[in-house]
Amino acid sequence: MTKARSVAIIGGGIGGLTVANALKRIGMSVSLYERAPYFIPTVGAAFGLQPNGQASLAHIGFKDQIEKTLHPFLKWHIINENCEIVATYNKLGEFGKRFGYFMGGTIRSELVDILKEPLEKDGILYYSHSMSNIKQDNGGVTISFENEKQQKPLRVDMVIGADGIHSTVVKQIVFYGMIDNIDQQTSINPIITAKNTFVQYFGRGQAMTCRAGTKGQFMWAVTYPSVTPPSTSDDAEWTKMNNQRELNQYLSRFPQSHFIHQCVAATDTQRLLHFGLYYRQHRNDGWYRNRICLLGDACHATLPYAGQGANMAIE
Repeated sequence: MTKARSVAIIGGGIGGLTVANALKRIGMSVSLYERAPYFIPTVGAAFGLQPNGQASLAHIGFKDQIEKTLHPFLKWHIINENCEIVATYNKLGEFGKRFGYFMGGTIRSELVDILKEPLEKDGILYYSHSMSNIKQDNGGVTISFENEKQQKPLRVDMVIGADGIHSTVVKQIVFYGMIDNIDQQTSINPIITAKNTFVQYFGRGQAMTCRAGTKGQFMWAVTYPSVTPPSTSDDAEWTKMNNQRELNQYLSRFPQSHFIHQCVAATDTQRLLHFGLYYRQHRNDGWYRNRICLLGDACHATLPYAGQGANMAIE
């Protein structure tokens, strides 16, 4: 097989955007196709950006931009439902000395903006392109799209599929919120809003994480068991909380004294997300086939663990 010179990337998630920038950096002809008409700011909300992901992004020229958006974690608290600290670990800051990068978190939309900017500038990021067919032969790969502007099939040397999770089984659901101007919120216990601190609560079948972020933001998320994903109008992996009844039904799981009620009361309803956590059985047929290769959740989806699903895709 001859060396690939032109690459089409299907899917504009964190992995797809990263590999597009990496390949562009070494002089390859790259084009990225995203089925959405634009990137939705709330999609993905926040996630952990860890040393392995940060180092990889720095390697392709994004070190300064990442440092501006990252909120490092220096402490880790485990609390009970009354916001009392039951365990603490104060050495997270040592990651910075050991690896040169801190454990931390960032806003997904901010990272997307950083990664998409050079691609849009070069005119190689195409929105509203949903792939309808793909065929490969000894000479390359032919792709067809469900897009009236892209009537002619695209011909490239190689395709990278980075279009997220498909054919999955939901095991858990996440109820997620983001609060702006947390410094002005006096109704939330300061134990969970402490800066540079990663806070976790483990209850009966539920787990909750909280952290303050940059620009006065505060993120919280609760995970609970379920075999049914939240309802959504399309095949999006993330969705806003659909209605007040659904919200009230979920909150009834917790006593009124639980701090989740404080968090929800301080969160604008437009900043509430509800989405499934998807588990994929291990692929036994490989991650590539000749000129077509998979990347990220498309081949090695993971449940949330310090953001390592995205960090592995970046790496």
